[in-house]
Amino acid sequence: MELRFSAPFDPNSEPEGFFESFPSRPAVFALFPSESAATSPPYLGRTRDLRRRLNRLLAKREHSRMFNLREFARRVEWQAVGSSFEGQWLIYLLNKHYYPRHYRTRLRLKPPPLLKLNLRNRFPRCYPTRRLLRDGSHYYGPFPSQVAAERFAAEFLDFFKIRRCVEELDPNPSHPGCIYSQMKMCLAPCFAGCTDDEYQGEVGRVLEFLDGQGRALVHSLAEERARASEALEFEQAAKLHAKLEKVNGLLHQKPDLARNLRDLHALMMQKGAEEKSVLFFRVWRGELRGPVTLSLDENVPSPLPLDRQLHNLLDSLAGDSPQFVPGFPLWEHLSLLARWYYSSFREGELVVLNAEQTIPHTRLIRICRKILAV
Repeated sequence: MELRFSAPFDPNSEPEGFFESFPSRPAVFALFPSESAATSPPYLGRTRDLRRRLNRLLAKREHSRMFNLREFARRVEWQAVGSSFEGQWLIYLLNKHYYPRHYRTRLRLKPPPLLKLNLRNRFPRCYPTRRLLRDGSHYYGPFPSQVAAERFAAEFLDFFKIRRCVEELDPNPSHPGCIYSQMKMCLAPCFAGCTDDEYQGEVGRVLEFLDGQGRALVHSLAEERARASEALEFEQAAKLHAKLEKVNGLLHQKPDLARNLRDLHALMMQKGAEEKSVLFFRVWRGELRGPVTLSLDENVPSPLPLDRQLHNLLDSLAGDSPQFVPGFPLWEHLSLLARWYYSSFREGELVVLNAEQTIPHTRLIRICRKILAV
């Protein structure tokens, strides 16, 4: 993998004005050793000021204890970036290429918190996990933290009656049950308190809630409340209203990014390194694709309409094309996406797409102009 620009470096014959030839702007860089030390991987870094950082690392210093790579470096590669996420993305790709065994440790990558619903189990349950496997389960997330995933799971499961125990169940009437079965908050498959079909029906309601962002449950409770009011059952209507308020509060707290990974489609927009340009990443079932650059410079010979440019660019990142066959664990991209999305210093915008993945061209163009105005 190569960065966009490259320059040789010789500590014994450093040209005059060498450091002034580098831009004083955010960039990602790589310092390569001599050919005789070709087995050594390059030194990788990202910085807000490339010129100042290279001067600190490569300038000649006498009797200094500062970290210096002047005797190591023989070639400099660099590429300007327009946002911190673009720099993080390039560093991820570089580390994966040059440090294939240690890049996760170097980048402090770890799987993000998810919710898992394993449908292969006779009596499925929903629980937090950081292990993303190809086992036919439904995974929901990513969440900002393990605590957030556990809290959401505990609160939304109060509206359903699937089990929360971790044991492998073999229904037996002699089973003592648990506190949830005693409180009528579980169908109690452990002591055959329900049939398999009844339990699978409840699991289907859980799937409907998670896949539909809670809309089905809200609609159902609203209808029940209306019927109770019409029947003058005001006490029951008040209970349903309180329950509905609790559901709405829970859904309000749930991050918009947290959804079924197979339905996690979005567009990430970042300020580009080039003037009047916006960088697009496409999130396709949790996988990051791109980037592609949209230029909003009107001084071009034959400009295409912006909506046509957007359509062409984003179409190049869509679909299950062979060029996008993943050669990586999906959780790595989810980790980078969650790290950016839940950061308190987040730059750029994320537009979550609907199930039909309709591209809101007008909205995207408006966001592009907003990003460039900052």
